[in-house]
Amino acid sequence: MASSALNVLSGIAAAAAGFHGETVSKNGSVPGLDLAKILPAMLGDKAGGAAGLLGSLASVASKSGLFGGSKMGNLADLAGSLLSSGSAGAVSKAAGGIGGLAAAIMGNSGSAASLGSIASLATKIGKTATSKNDLLGKVSELGKTLGNTCGISLNGGGTVLKALDNVLGNDAKGTIFKTILKGLA
Repeated sequence: MASSALNVLSGIAAAAAGFHGETVSKNGSVPGLDLAKILPAMLGDKAGGAAGLLGSLASVASKSGLFGGSKMGNLADLAGSLLSSGSAGAVSKAAGGIGGLAAAIMGNSGSAASLGSIASLATKIGKTATSKNDLLGKVSELGKTLGNTCGISLNGGGTVLKALDNVLGNDAKGTIFKTILKGLA
């Protein structure tokens, strides 16, 4: 599940950017949501234990350049420890709306074009929101669809989400990213 977990997390980041009205750059990076910094924080645990050790190692690895462009397999392995897949139902890309967006995330290849289309679809859905609360409702629905229909779950739940506060803060895009992940916890 390692590389597919990285693709799912990349797709969620692209959707968060799209809901925020931003695009994915031509090289596939999502502005403001750097998974090489986010993943070590998600793996960390201030209480210690195995997760704390793994988070510390991941943090050192990140600072030492282990997550450089040629080391994407290492990042994929870390992502694989965060997400689990259970029994997944079929989600059709033709479904449109949140279902279609979930299908696009699940079918994401990790390419810049794939991430760009996810961000574009999320932007279209986000533009239909009538308020900030309505937008967050759509974002939450995406997380629940990925969790319930697609069978993706976030290992570490609340601890992982709390760790994101230190990396993402409370900006709108970070809040959207965390709200999607809450649906997986």
